[in-house]
Amino acid sequence: MRFRDLADKRVAILGLGREGQAVWRQIRRHFPDMSLSLFAESAADDGFIERLDSALDHCQIGPLDVAELQHFDVLVRSAGISPYRPEMKALRSLGVQFTTATNLWFAGNPQAKTICITGTKGKSTTAALVAHLLSSAGLRVNLAGNIGRPMLDFEPSAVDWWVIELSSYQISDLEAEPDIAVILNLSDEHIDWHGDAEHYRADKLKLSRLVKVGGLQANYSDTALRESLRGFGRVIWFNRDGGEGWQSGKTAVVCTQDKLAIPAPKSLPGEHNMQNLAAALTVIDALDLEIPGIDQVLTEFTGLPHRLQWIGEKNGICYIDDSISTTPVSVTAALNTVGSKGVVLLLGGLDRGLDWTAFSDGLLAHPPLAIVTMPDNGSEILASLRSSGVEPEAGLHAVDNLAQAVKLAQGLIVGQGCILLSPGAPSFPYFRDFEDRGEQFASYAGIEKKPAGTH
Repeated sequence: MRFRDLADKRVAILGLGREGQAVWRQIRRHFPDMSLSLFAESAADDGFIERLDSALDHCQIGPLDVAELQHFDVLVRSAGISPYRPEMKALRSLGVQFTTATNLWFAGNPQAKTICITGTKGKSTTAALVAHLLSSAGLRVNLAGNIGRPMLDFEPSAVDWWVIELSSYQISDLEAEPDIAVILNLSDEHIDWHGDAEHYRADKLKLSRLVKVGGLQANYSDTALRESLRGFGRVIWFNRDGGEGWQSGKTAVVCTQDKLAIPAPKSLPGEHNMQNLAAALTVIDALDLEIPGIDQVLTEFTGLPHRLQWIGEKNGICYIDDSISTTPVSVTAALNTVGSKGVVLLLGGLDRGLDWTAFSDGLLAHPPLAIVTMPDNGSEILASLRSSGVEPEAGLHAVDNLAQAVKLAQGLIVGQGCILLSPGAPSFPYFRDFEDRGEQFASYAGIEKKPAGTH
């Protein structure tokens, strides 16, 4: 479905976050006089609301109601609204059509050369790395999708490659044919949104069925992913011990057949980032690109805001913003990078029903100095930690909000130490998004944030 297919249709936008707002802008561009309804379950930002035309735009905040929505021909679903919800299933059974911002973009840009990247963790860093390397090779690149700027917001221009980060939310009903698809890993996440782990994995793996033949790249070291793609056909693997291609180590990546070794730049600390770098270099090889002075090119990669971002030091305490962390797995990766000595870990956010047992068990040998949990799932995380027998030197604590968490953490550190915000959960409903959470963390720390860089 393209924008032109919306002509003379009764159209409503579900969700008024970044994607929903981008859809509204494009509909207004294509159909300046179309009457349009906008529905959201939480308030949109005031700046957007002020731009609406009261004569054409009808905005409603509150629960989504089937009786009201069934009168529309097309509903443009924002990624955060699950198609597995009873209301969405009911509307589909009534013949209401659905589309998304992502599907509208792909339908409107059938000739675009696309590299789509997904995974439970690491997709933002890998997408940014791929875009950085392609740009360094002299190509015109747009980095878009889940990583930040919606694809619909880019002006039509001459672009050699689109590097698109896709979440499972966007892939679940994706209609596209990427040139290259990169799947980094596969572990249970967003169970509440997908309904169960089986749906989550199927939605994530859907990208492997959509990509053009020969364009699928995947991480061999991820057991769940390797087993899921067994017998799939041609897969270009990275991180395959003893095989060809790029393999990650603790401090470097190695290409066995070419006998090349590339050390980790400071902006990509930790073994998990070496896996991301191996994935990015696999894309470069697949495109048969040469990047002179790649070591220097990688040193110019600054990393991502809110991904293990060192934001400053005050009174002997350093602060690291990993607000983008939304899973127990990503918290483990953060601790593996930062270490545990003198670290107070801030955990908790939206409760998605994830199991924290493996995370808790993994802390037994080397717990951080202290752990402070926050709503909504803070109590469940604490119960899991206690059940596993995790006993940090400065204890396990629960607070009501981020401001209290930072203040308590500061008091727990004697002398020098580190406060690590790696929540392992989404930011809703207490923050606008993970960026807002990270900015508030810096504010409570009393630190003026500097340009992005990683720990």
